[in-house]
Amino acid sequence: MTPTKALFLLAIIVPSVALADDTGLLTAQGFGTVDAERYKGPQAKMLARRAAVVDGRRNLLEVIDGVRITSGTTVKDLTLESDLIGTRVKGMLQGAFVTSENLYEDSGSWIAEVEMAICMTGGPKACVSKPTLAQLMQPELVAPAPSAMFMADNAVLSDGQSSEESSAASALAAAASTGLIVDVTAQDFSPMLDVRVRTKDGKELYGPGHVKSGSDWLHWAKSVDSARELTDIVGSAPLVVAVESMGASSELVVSQDIAIDIFQKNVKGGDFLNQGKVIFVVK
Repeated sequence: MTPTKALFLLAIIVPSVALADDTGLLTAQGFGTVDAERYKGPQAKMLARRAAVVDGRRNLLEVIDGVRITSGTTVKDLTLESDLIGTRVKGMLQGAFVTSENLYEDSGSWIAEVEMAICMTGGPKACVSKPTLAQLMQPELVAPAPSAMFMADNAVLSDGQSSEESSAASALAAAASTGLIVDVTAQDFSPMLDVRVRTKDGKELYGPGHVKSGSDWLHWAKSVDSARELTDIVGSAPLVVAVESMGASSELVVSQDIAIDIFQKNVKGGDFLNQGKVIFVVK
């Protein structure tokens, strides 16, 4: 009997979406055990751990499949429609990493327990240099047509100022607005991969089509204070706005005044929207 056939996998699925400082980290547990009498020492430990990792990856697939893309679509829905997406998801699973592990001997068997993880977004520290599920799905999310993009009148930006005054105001605005924090805590909203910020008349200010494909554009936090601490994403002085309501397709709707403020601060602040310097705060 080959070592692989001798492995006994415990297919216990314990998926979870990690929160707190790890919002955006998808985790699942894996278990494996090997007969300590048949396989000795390091070989038994290695086989048990390998079995746990394989089990963990399989369980992670269950977690990924259930991640919401939109209010009514999950990753699994898109995977069934596209072999390309399915291949990308499987490839991402190969890059899953171990966040914790435990290996011990009990009743004549070596038992390995591991927690495997992949990154839904680039927010967690463990995901800084890793590909994310948001990046993988971004090309599949439809960008708005130019007519649906929010554009403020250039006259609103100058507000009757002289060129000198306008330049000074622009410099001040750029220094004061290094990113955007969108507070969604007053709404019944949970994280998903296709997030749009729009006005009441449907004009889109931010979403997956506002940054180049493959960019790290989606970040989450559990409070405005914790979002402010993520200075590597939104800088030292981000603009903080609150969502007014939810749209029919779970879009985040802001008032016209807030939309103009975001537009102005973005233009004068180096186009932080295009750079994905945005964090969404949820309960």
